[in-house]
Amino acid sequence: MASWFQRREDGGISIPSGGTLHHFVKYRLGIKGISKIMEMVGERIIKLIDSKEAKLDSTPLEASRYDAYSDFNPYYECKMDKAHITMIGTYPVFMTYTDGNDGDSPQLPLHIAALLRMNAKLNEYRLDGSYDSFENHADIWYKLKAKPLISLPIDAVINKEGELERINYWANKKWKLGGSPHQKTDNKLRFLYEIGRQEQVGMYLRNQNLKDKTFPDSYKLRKECERIHGHIKNTVKFDVRRIREESRELYSKFNFVAYQLLLLTNLQNGIKPANAFENYI
Repeated sequence: MASWFQRREDGGISIPSGGTLHHFVKYRLGIKGISKIMEMVGERIIKLIDSKEAKLDSTPLEASRYDAYSDFNPYYECKMDKAHITMIGTYPVFMTYTDGNDGDSPQLPLHIAALLRMNAKLNEYRLDGSYDSFENHADIWYKLKAKPLISLPIDAVINKEGELERINYWANKKWKLGGSPHQKTDNKLRFLYEIGRQEQVGMYLRNQNLKDKTFPDSYKLRKECERIHGHIKNTVKFDVRRIREESRELYSKFNFVAYQLLLLTNLQNGIKPANAFENYI
């Protein structure tokens, strides 16, 4: 890396100016390039950690109250854009960016695809109630081979079409395509998913969570995510104040990658806890 830069007469290495770095990030890397770097760093982090528990939640990227482009979000009571972050354990590995009032659930397919590219091996994926849908339950289970732990509303009810009796009925009904009620349950669910009955698979998985008396509530998930999101904001600039509208996604992701790199440096050097950065101050 150092050979790319000119050496000064005193033996030091000249580093690029702020303007040069800005030009490189904005016009050479761009959003696509910085997203690729994010995944490369995320994949390396995943290889160095033991946790197989993922969680996804969003956090506000606050804007000035006079901002003409960001939305006012009534829940957070501020103008903001939004970052959607997947963590494995306490390590952020992937982020997407949206406007401040955009829904959370449509971001999940992007995160699932990124986790697959990063070769993440997960046991569970925790999400809050804004991601609650039959399709999301099914996609997490089928694509990531992980248990979907999506927070459920207090008035959630068992869906009859997701009961084992109905799973067996449809497996038998589609026997010409290879279905059988005598297969193991996982094999029946996989078969139904692959013939287009993803919603029914999601109903079954959601029913199992609803019946599980040890199912985790959303309060713990929110607290864990908020703690790490707060740490990111205390470490790097993680808001959209004083950033031009067309550059906000790029620089939000750039700062997210900066935080990832600090984590990765500590992980590679065996520094614990990895998310303590006193050595850089």
